[in-house]
Amino acid sequence: MFCRTCGKELNDKAVACVGCGMDPREGTEHCPTCGAPTKERQVICTACGSSLLGKAGKEWSLWPYIGLLVLSFFVPIFGWIFGGIHVRGAAADSKRKSQAWHFVIASFVGLFFNFVLMGLG
Repeated sequence: MFCRTCGKELNDKAVACVGCGMDPREGTEHCPTCGAPTKERQVICTACGSSLLGKAGKEWSLWPYIGLLVLSFFVPIFGWIFGGIHVRGAAADSKRKSQAWHFVIASFVGLFFNFVLMGLG
């Protein structure tokens, strides 16, 4: 990574430039990828073609997405299990049994769409 203010090459995790003391992701004078001089409202670097929009080196984590994937997998299974428990415990023609079947069916539909979305991703 290069400092956007002075153009000095830095470690990718640097929070301050050792050359100018500024935040290396702030500023508009240099490309964060190659260090070439840039203009204030320039959108891409003409030297290397990298995007100049947003902050350079912006990090994101994969863990929240993994957590949501695991959660979206287990929630329908829990609905299926608890719906099945209510189906067995209800009288044959009761409203409770009808509602339990709705939970079971909705859980299977949710699980099916989860697998479809995992296949598309």
